[in-house]
Amino acid sequence: MPFTPQNVKGLHNYFVADDINSGALRLHISEIAPGTSAHPPHIHAGVEAFYVLEGRGVLSVEGEPPQFLSPNEAIVLNPAKSHGLTNTGDTPMRYMVIIAKCSDGD
Repeated sequence: MPFTPQNVKGLHNYFVADDINSGALRLHISEIAPGTSAHPPHIHAGVEAFYVLEGRGVLSVEGEPPQFLSPNEAIVLNPAKSHGLTNTGDTPMRYMVIIAKCSDGD
């Protein structure tokens, strides 16, 4: 099965099998400086997961209590609710973002 390399934020190499829909799953590594957020709260389609590699932070999701995250912890959420991630530590927070499209057309 052949694989095609793709440019993905935070990864040196990322290969996708040629016989699948490469848009069905997105993955990248992000970093947030201490005391800052990646971006303002936002919404989008699909299913989203965060996996913390380094640092500490808090995930805010509309209508939910804050969820504190540390290294080697992951969380899966409905990104149709406004959400945002903030670094609450004093070192950079590195984390993996995984977004899967839903089968219902999202």
